Amino acid sequence: MRIRTMLTAAAIGSLTLTGLAASPSSADGEPGNPAEIVTGVLTPEEESAVQTAPGSTKKVDMYYEGRKIDPASDWQGANVCVEVSEDGTMQCFDNDTESNRFLATHAPTAQARAGARQALAGTRQVRLATTAQAVSGQPATAKTAAVKGYSSCPNSYVCLWQDSNYAGRRLQWPTYSESKTRHLDQYSPSFQDKASSAYVNRPQRGVEVYDFRTGLPDPHLFLGAGYSLYPNFKNIEYTYGGSWNDRADAIKF
Repeated sequence: MRIRTMLTAAAIGSLTLTGLAASPSSADGEPGNPAEIVTGVLTPEEESAVQTAPGSTKKVDMYYEGRKIDPASDWQGANVCVEVSEDGTMQCFDNDTESNRFLATHAPTAQARAGARQALAGTRQVRLATTAQAVSGQPATAKTAAVKGYSSCPNSYVCLWQDSNYAGRRLQWPTYSESKTRHLDQYSPSFQDKASSAYVNRPQRGVEVYDFRTGLPDPHLFLGAGYSLYPNFKNIEYTYGGSWNDRADAIKF
């Protein structure tokens, strides 16, 4: 069963404040909010497929500063962890610049490497413009402000943030030729029940987020492609009441 719901008034209000309410998601590379949210519950067959998807259950290897992260430990200061292999291996970084420098040469697909290089080029342009304005005594404009928020998710990637409005720790996945499913407790520490915002930074192929329930059909949330922004899961109604904030247990990207 699927339920289509329009964005709540609170969601539209928050998007208006950031100048995004009038920008529907599009295929021209410009980010925008989707016109509607698609939610529903899985059939028993669909639940089984998600639960047993290849590569979705065992703990993935995660590395930070050249060392493997202890599965019983934390991210050890890292702020972003990115999948760098189809087996689920993650590399973690302090900031976006470090991440994109690595991904520009080591990302698992040509498209992902290009997205990282594009992000690096954009960061350099912002720095040059900001420096020029500082020298001339002019105030920084919005376009030359530090790159932040959803802009930290490179082109062709799917990103989940721990906090609303694209803040806090981030998990990031590239686009493969075929969709992959990952359970969010595969990461160290678990990212299960922690996601609060998302960005699908690609023109095609949406993303599904799942919540595993006991005794009830598992709800799922469809995040559309077309450079779609989801700034606050609190504004997305949950199947059994409340919101989708801190509900995600798995993702199919």
